[in-house]
Amino acid sequence: MHEPGTEFGCAACYGEDAQAVYGRQREGFAHETAVVADSHFAVSVRRCLACGQRFVWIWTEFTDWSGGDDASYVTILPLTDAEAAALTAGTLPPLDLGRLGEGRRHLHSDRPSHGPFRLHWSTGPFPVQEGH
Repeated sequence: MHEPGTEFGCAACYGEDAQAVYGRQREGFAHETAVVADSHFAVSVRRCLACGQRFVWIWTEFTDWSGGDDASYVTILPLTDAEAAALTAGTLPPLDLGRLGEGRRHLHSDRPSHGPFRLHWSTGPFPVQEGH
């Protein structure tokens, strides 16, 4: 499909409207592989049903033991076919995924404890850490 340096996705999965892309989470993507499935950290490879573009979905939750309103974060990053294969095979460690954000747009959502939900496109490396 797409190789490094090429455009990713389609308007439905990688368009300018972050809210519209995020809203397609349940019905616009197919789950391909769970790479990590822990209670506070999950990494999976998903595929856009419209164009076949693969994405890694990274979900992290940080328990603060304060009323059950724990901080949670989701990052959705497009992958090349080679990156998706390496992640699935275990040769691309999930904690190293943040470096792929260099020069590549990714969707980031966060809901801090007792704070508002925020959603935006971002470019550049980002931290990936296991939740607790």
